[in-house]
Amino acid sequence: MESEQFENGDVRGWLPHSPIFAGPDGGPRIGAIGMLVDALGGMRSITAAAPDWAFTADMSLHLLPTGPIERLRADIRVLRRGRRTLVLDAELSTDDGRPAGLALLTFAVVPRPDHLVDIVIDTSPGRRELSRLEDGQIPPTAYHEELDLREVSPGVVTVGLRPEVGNTVGALHGGVHMALIDEAAVSLGRTLIGPTATTTDVHLGFLELAMTGPIRAEAVPVGDPDPGCGRLTAVVQVLDGDGRVCSHATVEVTAS
Repeated sequence: MESEQFENGDVRGWLPHSPIFAGPDGGPRIGAIGMLVDALGGMRSITAAAPDWAFTADMSLHLLPTGPIERLRADIRVLRRGRRTLVLDAELSTDDGRPAGLALLTFAVVPRPDHLVDIVIDTSPGRRELSRLEDGQIPPTAYHEELDLREVSPGVVTVGLRPEVGNTVGALHGGVHMALIDEAAVSLGRTLIGPTATTTDVHLGFLELAMTGPIRAEAVPVGDPDPGCGRLTAVVQVLDGDGRVCSHATVEVTAS
């Protein structure tokens, strides 16, 4: 991924598309897009919340079908900076300028944690890499396999808590919450509406920091889905290793 910071603090980022996180229609899955949006939103929150810190509290992500593309772009701007709340807007588009969706993120503004008091993050204007392969590093496999998401049963998916999927305080990263919810929703969708099930809409609310593993997502259908209509509405909850509900999401899954 790449990002560009502007003079006013707004952020733009790019996610090169890859088969390792493609959905049935060839476009990027919502889990990978959620990681991009959450990472860029976190970058924008650094300057918007300064001198305080911010944690993602709520994320809504709505996708339009794109099919195969070269890369996805996200433009992040501040809608509101309150005393304890920060609201960001994200506009998604394809490499050829077509609309690809929208996102809305709400952050809780908190005093900067003690272990981050002295950290210095480069927020100067310019374009930079967010991630890259180091020399000799093995190229990644399928995105959800890299995260080590494991399907226990239809609609139930787990992930171990380890540094690679954690945030700055050691809890499960917000973008990984989105990927975990996506995988649980698609797992349920494959069973109820068919093999091309794709998550298109997620409204995700964060309730607690997921600090103990293993962490699991459980998807439950709303109503009695009709396989013939090709659409599923579900509730997905993410629970930590102690059984606490750490996030709650409503999702829409469609058969592409």
